Amino acid sequence: MSIPESLPAPSTQRVYRPDPTSFDLREEHHRATFSACQLPPSKVLVTIHGEIDATNSCALARYVERRIFGSRQLILDLQTVEFFAASGFAALSNINVMCSRVGVPWSLLAGPHVGRLLRICDPARELPVARDPSAAKYLRTRPGDRKLLVGGNH
Repeated sequence: MSIPESLPAPSTQRVYRPDPTSFDLREEHHRATFSACQLPPSKVLVTIHGEIDATNSCALARYVERRIFGSRQLILDLQTVEFFAASGFAALSNINVMCSRVGVPWSLLAGPHVGRLLRICDPARELPVARDPSAAKYLRTRPGDRKLLVGGNH
């Protein structure tokens, strides 16, 4: 067994965060589609369609984290989520902490599957679930007809 001639010196690595105006808005993550758009004046709307489980809940939190910087408000639309596991609740808790740290207020538009889990996991209602029907006034289509904000019909 030989020792390499020169080992790289230990160093500090820079954590890179992309410019929020240059992100790719649509991503596929194991049975879920994440999409985002900017709403005037400086809101970001993130829409999730499909299934959120242990395979993609961390990706959901990372996706939202990349979108909140430079925004004054986040709206997370989970109305067309067809399955929502407990790991999805952990992702929502993580998103709540991230938004608090950067001072971005957010609201959650929960569909029936997400609402069912939140009644169990968040009985104190600490997450900002929009309970006012007018909160979704721009999304008054049936979930099957709703066009993802970036991409095609699903």
